[in-house]
Amino acid sequence: MTETNARHGTDRTPGVPRDHVVVGVDGSQHSIRALDRAADEAGRRGVGLLVLCGVATPRRTAVPETDTDREYARSAGLQVAEAAAQRARERVHGLTVVPSGSYELAADALVRASRTALLTVVGSRGRGGFRGLLLGSVGLRLAAHAASPLLVVRGDEAADAGAGVRETVVGLKYGDVTVPLEFGLAQAERDGSPLRVMHAWTHPTLPGLPLRAPAKPQRTPAREAREAREAEVAEDMVRGVAERFAAESSGVQVLSEAHHGPAAEHLIELSRGARTVVIGTRRTQRRLSLQVSPVVNTVLHHARCPVALVPFV
Repeated sequence: MTETNARHGTDRTPGVPRDHVVVGVDGSQHSIRALDRAADEAGRRGVGLLVLCGVATPRRTAVPETDTDREYARSAGLQVAEAAAQRARERVHGLTVVPSGSYELAADALVRASRTALLTVVGSRGRGGFRGLLLGSVGLRLAAHAASPLLVVRGDEAADAGAGVRETVVGLKYGDVTVPLEFGLAQAERDGSPLRVMHAWTHPTLPGLPLRAPAKPQRTPAREAREAREAEVAEDMVRGVAERFAAESSGVQVLSEAHHGPAAEHLIELSRGARTVVIGTRRTQRRLSLQVSPVVNTVLHHARCPVALVPFV
């Protein structure tokens, strides 16, 4: 039973090794779904689970906070984490689970915890989200700042081990970035699911020309050559990673495809039959702040299954 001792505590929670999964909980139904998936992920990886509940009042209040207020908030967060930890232990027998109550905003606590985690898991929204909200502020903050791969548990299907054999889908954009594919391959092997690798591409557009493509694009030698080159991108990446990780011997069925059109739109469609959609997210400093790409933002809001974001530089 552990808890952090200050709003800005250390990066390590006492008693929790570096190789672990961390999940944020707040007692909401969305966080319970995230907890169940996190317990399954920790069990498959053979690592421990840190259950974290961050509780804090807004930084600007009319009444100054007291030590009693802070202690009450920590205690309340720890009680929520302990109840969730017990559920995780009952779900995955033999799993090492450490509950933690932290006096800091949930997003801040989870960003800090992600620095020493193998995987960070959150629900699509928490108690602060109103009906119809697609993604909460905690998920958006973590999408931009989490140091570990982030799994946002969302969608209409139950995120549990009994959901059946469904595909793990990896969306690829950069030909020289294999980190998301490596994560997806390992995920598919643990889940026992087929792996579908999708590379999306579009023709460049010129100013003043319509952005909407015709219903039936004209087939030309140039277009066919471009399609063949784009298909080779996905095939070459899959082949290279499969050889390094010996995918054939692991029994993972790997499929690749090149899709002409918006990547987000196709990934959302594939998510209907997927267990997890995996996307790489480049950690670059934009003009105003660290942000996620339009594709990542759209998929996070509209995917029908959990979405894993794998950071790379």
